Amino acid sequence: MEERNFKGIWIPKEIWLTNELSLQEKVVLVEIDSLDDEEKGCFASNKYFAEFFKITNGRVSQIIKQLQKKGYIDIKYNYKGKEITERLIKVKRPPYPEVFNKLNTYLENDDRGIKYSKQGYLENAKDNNITTNNINNNNKEINKERKEDIESIVHYLNLTLGTKYRECPSTVKHINARLDEGYTLDDFFDVIDNKYEEWKDTDMEKYLRPDTLFGTKFDIYLNQKRK
Repeated sequence: MEERNFKGIWIPKEIWLTNELSLQEKVVLVEIDSLDDEEKGCFASNKYFAEFFKITNGRVSQIIKQLQKKGYIDIKYNYKGKEITERLIKVKRPPYPEVFNKLNTYLENDDRGIKYSKQGYLENAKDNNITTNNINNNNKEINKERKEDIESIVHYLNLTLGTKYRECPSTVKHINARLDEGYTLDDFFDVIDNKYEEWKDTDMEKYLRPDTLFGTKFDIYLNQKRK
């Protein structure tokens, strides 16, 4: 990473004061923003963030996945064949979800303690919960995103192994469990590559399958040294 010529960083109050992000998520988001060239985005690797913040690659993966899931960043992958050549992270402008802006335009509380916004959103003054409709809409987006992630993982697995696995319930269950733990697409691709290199043309080749690769030993497979 080239040395940057800058005097510091600025954290918007909406980021600093939100309870939606952990402290680590806030500082990683701000660092991504400082590296975002506005045209392509931030191309820093997980290794860069791990070394910069003195945390593990796995923790970086979880933080970036959470920032993406919560709507603070967009991620684009550039491929050469089946290989990822570049990951570009774009901070949403302004650098927090649009729904956050909408929830900042409340009108008066009614006698039940409910705040109504100009856009039709509402919030419980005590619990800061958005409406059921908004939650459902957000879940639809997350489900669509999750579906695309699962398809990409299964496609990469089949491309690498020459297999024809489908998004059946058992496979989706294992992938969902790991995605819920904060692992990224890159992590899944690394595990597939790691075990394929280690097990191909051996007695262990029969275990190159979703329930083994994406099971409870996923983190061990991810962090093993590549040949």
